[in-house]
Amino acid sequence: MIPLPRVGLLRITAAALVLSATLQLSLADEAGAIRAFEKAKRTDPELMVFLKRMPKGGDLHVHVSGAVYSDYMLEAAIAKGLTFDPATAQFGTDASKIPAKQLLTDNSLLYRFLNASSMRGWSGGGQSGHDHFFATFGIFGGALGAVSRTKMLAEVIGRAKSQNEQYMELMVGVTPNDATGDYFKDIPSSANMAQALETLRPRLARLLLSAKPYLNDTERIGKSIGQSSLTNVNNPIAVRYIWSCNRLSSPDQFFAQAAAGIYLAAHEPRIVAMNMVAPEDHPLSQANFEGQMRMIDFLWRRLGRPNLTLHAGELTPAISTPEAMRDRIRKTIEIGHARRIGHGVAIAWEDDAEGLMAKMRREGIAVEICLSSNASILGVSGQQHPLHLYRAHGVPVFLNTDDEGVSRTTMTLEWIRAVREQGMSFADLKEMARNSIEYSFLPGASLYDGRNYHALKRAFHGCRQATWKPSVAANRLLQASEKMRVELRLERAIATFEAKYPSSS
Repeated sequence: MIPLPRVGLLRITAAALVLSATLQLSLADEAGAIRAFEKAKRTDPELMVFLKRMPKGGDLHVHVSGAVYSDYMLEAAIAKGLTFDPATAQFGTDASKIPAKQLLTDNSLLYRFLNASSMRGWSGGGQSGHDHFFATFGIFGGALGAVSRTKMLAEVIGRAKSQNEQYMELMVGVTPNDATGDYFKDIPSSANMAQALETLRPRLARLLLSAKPYLNDTERIGKSIGQSSLTNVNNPIAVRYIWSCNRLSSPDQFFAQAAAGIYLAAHEPRIVAMNMVAPEDHPLSQANFEGQMRMIDFLWRRLGRPNLTLHAGELTPAISTPEAMRDRIRKTIEIGHARRIGHGVAIAWEDDAEGLMAKMRREGIAVEICLSSNASILGVSGQQHPLHLYRAHGVPVFLNTDDEGVSRTTMTLEWIRAVREQGMSFADLKEMARNSIEYSFLPGASLYDGRNYHALKRAFHGCRQATWKPSVAANRLLQASEKMRVELRLERAIATFEAKYPSSS
């Protein structure tokens, strides 16, 4: 070994001391926050106060139509002068029905709507949670139609911002209705996929042209939640969009939907992925699954290979045959090219589940965990949930709200459920918050080396300290990566939060 010069040795020792002091300070702040967290676990109200303030990263599994609380739908229905049909619990324009404003003075009508349009009043009885959940979408449709796009997004994004979330990926419409209608007129047969795609290509280009001004206009909604725009990552909370395909559509309709979603995700930066919606256990979903995966594979390979996040494994033996659960997640990844999986509850039923999870760990395929949704729709909670199974096999996971308006939940309540039902620690919550940004579809390099949250890139080694300022090198890296900017904002927010709980207190 060549001996180091004495000056070099002194410099290394000094640097080591600085690094040691930095780490000790960081750990001391975390220790104080951990003690406060453990104390807050005494009661749910105390835990709510603590966790509501805690930075939460992102919510990447959000159906906007199901995220709006029915209370606000009622307000919109009254403002628009709609009428209410007690027989169906739906709002509409039939003048022979009851004026919507009458619900404010008739509690039986009021609760008929609120309970039918969400899980608010569901207590079992003759209807399963699964059936009641999916029935709500048919109930609140008329009232939701009265809610403007501005108010809808402002409610959902504003609620997330108030709970210290930094980022969202929203399943919501990304093109104007007339453009979408034109695209789906006289769609071609999917029997010959190559020919169908060539027929759709000119329409895809026109759909993209319509999406850009539509999303530009949507940016202005940011002002209603106190920021300059919605998608700029320099704002306190940033948003991206996901196109949704309906599993229950006919093969031709599904092909056209998937083509649109994949094409838009490949060509419009604000649309970051495509997903699939509708009950996975429905007979049509089961019968069409293989064909839909082949369509997605065909289109993905020809339309730019963008990111896909697909619902998969939202199944239990109570609503599905065991055979259908043996390969849904694997085929969604291997044939459907999913980079993230929504729900993934049926993972233990997969053939070679351990091999599949090893693949997910190696390839960085994350799982969007939706605890309240899984409890109400599938009856899966506590020890029945595979959250610990995934974590034990190194599969990245993070928490999401899914349909928070229908489930009557929030991200903070999801975190409380994770603590109470799943035994998640303060460190576990921080890891899942970081996962939600690291495995988001924001473009650019990561803040971390090798997805190791203890290994920050060199230019950011001190970023968890209050006195840290970005260097020229750090600013250069930040300018080139939207993901890094949001991850840095999360790290700074966590450090600020933990500093409120010094270790000496």
